[in-house]
Amino acid sequence: MRFLISALICSLLFGCVSARKPALSSVEIEEIKPRYIETEQFKRVSEYLTGKENAGDRVILRTHPDERSGYYFTLILNEDVRRLPKGTQIIGEFYTPKSVEKQTHAFTLPHKLKSTNEIFIGLTGEDWPLKNSVPAAWRFTINDANGAQLAQKQSYLWSL
Repeated sequence: MRFLISALICSLLFGCVSARKPALSSVEIEEIKPRYIETEQFKRVSEYLTGKENAGDRVILRTHPDERSGYYFTLILNEDVRRLPKGTQIIGEFYTPKSVEKQTHAFTLPHKLKSTNEIFIGLTGEDWPLKNSVPAAWRFTINDANGAQLAQKQSYLWSL
């Protein structure tokens, strides 16, 4: 009987320890690193062997998924990306040399996420045709599936 009770207590304790952490209701974008990245910088050895892109431990979202060269914003969060709720959406707003009008792009996080605190958001293809230019201003908003804001960060020029 003691063995049965001990086994039951151990299994309950193990279940509590291994339970998945709840989805976040807020997150902080600690830093955003903008830069132009060429296609070759994304290639790994496995891609030369298989012909398929291997993102490794990165979460990469692009305006044109088939185009890799472009201007990227690396959002660095204070939490692991896997803790974000299912259906999380990132809204990127940009003023670029392409147009005087604001560009807005919505990115939905994939269901399977890597364990990382970085998200690469890329303006690729026709959304970023100019290699040697930079955006004038930008703002990123992270929303859950219901549209509730989890985080927001913008460039200094956005607030002017």
